[in-house]
Amino acid sequence: MKVNIFNPITLFSLIAICLGVSTSLCAQQETWKGTLSLPRGDQKAETTLDFGDSTGVFQLPDLIPVPLRVTNASRVKDSVFFTVGFRSGPTRFKARISGDKMEGFMYSTRGNSKFSMNKTENPPSIFGRPKPGPEVPMVITTHANTSSEIEVKGRLESLLKKYDLEKYLYTKEVKIQDNSIPHSHPILVLNTDYASDVHLLSTFLHEQMHWYTLSKEYDNKKLGEAIFTKYPKVPGPLPEGAGDERSTYLHILVCYLEYHTLEQVVGPEKARAHMEYMGTQYYKWVFQTVVKDYGYLKELVESIGLHFD
Repeated sequence: MKVNIFNPITLFSLIAICLGVSTSLCAQQETWKGTLSLPRGDQKAETTLDFGDSTGVFQLPDLIPVPLRVTNASRVKDSVFFTVGFRSGPTRFKARISGDKMEGFMYSTRGNSKFSMNKTENPPSIFGRPKPGPEVPMVITTHANTSSEIEVKGRLESLLKKYDLEKYLYTKEVKIQDNSIPHSHPILVLNTDYASDVHLLSTFLHEQMHWYTLSKEYDNKKLGEAIFTKYPKVPGPLPEGAGDERSTYLHILVCYLEYHTLEQVVGPEKARAHMEYMGTQYYKWVFQTVVKDYGYLKELVESIGLHFD
């Protein structure tokens, strides 16, 4: 019998797993910044390690747009070991710490790569940040100022003028970047691959909902128990799931809120049509489930105080 390793009480209280962020990162950890030497050249690198529960986050911000999950993090005297979950597979890191400096190697099938980092202050918690007020301006930037990025920036600015989205805005810093994977943190990033304005709007709302669920207090115990009872088994890998089972469970909530907010903005007919379309693209099982069980999820989310009126 397969043992369910997920705790419904804690899973939804720390929804940052959706972002590729370890559940422990709201506590005190060690954060390091520096470079990783790759065949294509030195890359900026950053890692936050929590040796208490052996987890963390590893980032290559100029190469991979989303944080990568760290597992097996441990420290024995001045030696540090951790594993980074790249999409190509887990990769081992080993280093030595001397004062505020950490130096070591990444061991992969393509060869060993040296990295060097300096200890820095921990980033502020991503949990419980206040909603920006109406007086705070929306700041939309482009990564490389390409024609496609400029076009999507203009489209998003037009949508913000066309629709009153103020109550859905939990971050007002947005970047448009070609060939990126849309993500919410540390700033909201959108790519340029949107066939329709509804698709652009829906993705924007999806990432806002990640911020919302990290900022809002709600009955996560009730939500977790209900979701695990309703869906005792979910797909993990893409394109049916959201990357792994934990992310799939959490995206049930975020994708439902995306549907719920989109429905309020563009109307039920357009919102449902778009969600059905998304069920053929990626996170297929998640979007298909959200459409199929919309009534059930609406009642559940409303009961835990997480709805937009």
